[in-house]
Amino acid sequence: MRVYRKSPAVDNVLRTADDLVHNDRGNRYSEPHDDYGRVVDIFRAITGHELTAEEGALFMVSVKLARLAHNQQRGELHLDSLIDTAGYLWCVGEIMDHSGYGIV
Repeated sequence: MRVYRKSPAVDNVLRTADDLVHNDRGNRYSEPHDDYGRVVDIFRAITGHELTAEEGALFMVSVKLARLAHNQQRGELHLDSLIDTAGYLWCVGEIMDHSGYGIV
C-alpha cells in the first residue's frame, strides 16, 4: 500500500491563496464582488460583451488553468499559477455567495 506524502512545495497553496484573497488582495482591491464588478464594466466598455462578476472571475480561473496545462506539458509545476487559481476560485465562491446563489 502506498503511503500518501504531502508535497512541502504544494502543501501551503491553499493557505497562501487564503492569505492573498483575504488580506493582501482584499486590502488592495476591495471585496471580490466590487473588484470584479469593475473588471467586467471595463471589459464591457472595451469589447461590448456582457459578463457577470462571477464570469469575470471564472475567466481568470481559465487563464490560470491554461497556464498550468502549458506548464504540465513541459513537465513543470508553476506554484504561483496554482496559488492564483485557488485564489480566483475563492473569489468566485465569495462573489456567488454575495450574489445570493444557493449553496448546495
